[in-house]
Amino acid sequence: MSGRKSAKRSPRGKRVAPNGRLEAHPALPFEFLFPLAIFVLAFSVRLLYLFQIEPIPLFYHLTSDARAYDDWAQRIAAGAWWGQGVFYQAPLYPYFLGLLQFVLGHDLWWIRIVQITLGASSCVLLYWAGRSFFSRGTGIVAGLILALYAPGIFFDGLIQKTVLDLFLISLFLFLLSRTQSRSHWSQWGVIGAVLGLLALTRENALIWAFVVPVWIWLRFSADSLRSRFRWGFLFLLGLVLVLFPVGLRNQVAGGEFTLTTSQLGPNFFIGNNPGADGTYAPLRAGHGDPQFERRDATDLAEQALGRSLSPGEVSRYWLRRSWDYISSQPIDWLQLLGKKWLLVWNVRELEDAEDFYLYQRWSWLLSLLGSMNHFGVLMPLAALGMILSWRQWRRFWLLYALLASLAMSIVAFYILGRYRFSLVPLLVLFAGAGLERAFDLYKKRNVWEGAAVGLLVLLVAVLVNWPIFGWPAPSAAGYHNVGNALFKQGKVDQAIENYREALKILPTYASAHYSLGNSFAQLGRFDSAILHYREAVRLNPDFAEAYNNVGNVLGLRGDLEGAIQQFRKALELSPNSSEIHLNLGNALARKGLLDEAIGQFQQALNIRSDSAQLHYSLGKALAAQGRLHQAADQFREALRVQADFAPARQGLRQLLAEQDKQKR
Repeated sequence: MSGRKSAKRSPRGKRVAPNGRLEAHPALPFEFLFPLAIFVLAFSVRLLYLFQIEPIPLFYHLTSDARAYDDWAQRIAAGAWWGQGVFYQAPLYPYFLGLLQFVLGHDLWWIRIVQITLGASSCVLLYWAGRSFFSRGTGIVAGLILALYAPGIFFDGLIQKTVLDLFLISLFLFLLSRTQSRSHWSQWGVIGAVLGLLALTRENALIWAFVVPVWIWLRFSADSLRSRFRWGFLFLLGLVLVLFPVGLRNQVAGGEFTLTTSQLGPNFFIGNNPGADGTYAPLRAGHGDPQFERRDATDLAEQALGRSLSPGEVSRYWLRRSWDYISSQPIDWLQLLGKKWLLVWNVRELEDAEDFYLYQRWSWLLSLLGSMNHFGVLMPLAALGMILSWRQWRRFWLLYALLASLAMSIVAFYILGRYRFSLVPLLVLFAGAGLERAFDLYKKRNVWEGAAVGLLVLLVAVLVNWPIFGWPAPSAAGYHNVGNALFKQGKVDQAIENYREALKILPTYASAHYSLGNSFAQLGRFDSAILHYREAVRLNPDFAEAYNNVGNVLGLRGDLEGAIQQFRKALELSPNSSEIHLNLGNALARKGLLDEAIGQFQQALNIRSDSAQLHYSLGKALAAQGRLHQAADQFREALRVQADFAPARQGLRQLLAEQDKQKR
């Protein structure tokens, strides 16, 4: 192993780059010209992109994870910074977003401006990392690739934690690269702290906590044992100093010491079960929204075990379920792992709530760059860099190890485009090195070596661009989420068009039928609404919300018996839904079954006590039974929860008037 000095001066005063080249040492202003140009290019491209996508319904009407992060951030900005319970989702991005909202207000434009500034800064950090690990030429090419990388531009414009993933990984690589020329003890604590922050947005990156100490031990073998122990210790100390306070917060707020979040078990099960296909599928079909994730994981585990469970117990339950599958069907599981390994390197940006390919229909810039600089291009270029750098593997094995270990940690769960995006900074460094070294190979006119390398890269390109999950194109989920955003804006007809586009792509998409049912119900077309709700139930017999909404429509048409039957079926599937208990209670009350209705309202309040509507409905039922004092208490409780809840205020006024009459 080489010592820690990887860059030195030649006798003529020129810098010797890590790849062995002599580089002239430029004047200081010129030295910052390249990173400044990269930043300006990256920021300008991203700013233009933001202007182009502003008309997308999802720009202001957030969906899925984006909406969940935004709601959480608003609570933080309003002062609820401590929160409740053990963290279920990674907390760093919501707190980052909450800080921005505290300073800037709830302005999604300015928040995105901050995000594209971070994205452009990441390009500069990769320039510096490439310059230190490889050469200035590699750094320039790497910075330019990331500046114009279409998925990177897309993710930087989303209200999503990927922007922090990119920045923190780029910063992590930059700091590691600085140790190539000099290694001071103070650097290692900072590097560990950056990894700790990264773990609070991308938990699987904790696998690097094992890689880096090994690299320190081997890379700096020329240094003393004491120095290497100290550097490794400081690295781990920096990591712990970031994560330990989060663990203490989880202990105080939720009763369990958890360094990051409690979603390990459910997430691992989603990617490792008999029905898994390598991508995301919610624990309950139709419940892909984050508002259901924690509740479904807990409800299903508690129903299976017949008792209340802590967050840690819920996680362990799902881990056991996964292990039962792995141990009982090892061949199937290995085949599943193989499929996920192919998916993580595949050209397609597997869609999530917001679809990379659908956004291209609003942005010619994203469409243009998406045709030239996407994962199917980046990965073969990175393979080129890995092949041409292999003879110096001892110098670069850290980058190989970081890439391989992170990829394996993704494959262990399931594949989404935004999860796979964390590999991009490492791939960009290799791609930059590949282009620079391929040019050197061309200049040397080494035909045979060039042909062999070209053949290998061509093979990688074919494998990466093979349509494992179909050709890259807008997804059913993408159209569905755009439809949901349009529905919230009151543009019901346009929402229906998008739901129908989703069904053209995936006719068995139960959630699209459910959303069509909601749209037709909004328009008063109840027959069409019921038709689509029933189709959703046919496709997904466990779709509790579809049964619930059939009940709502039947109730509007006066079929109380039919409505009650549908609500009961929904409760069999989702017994901890306060909304379904409320709807069933209202139907029972309208039918005159007040005792049973009161029981439903009380069950709903046991699930959710902070609902003004629930207290009001219970108060109405109690008043109908002549229990005026109890009814008044419920109306007052409704007003305590929501001071401007007019029905409760009016109901209380009428009750007090009735009590005055009785006194007279």
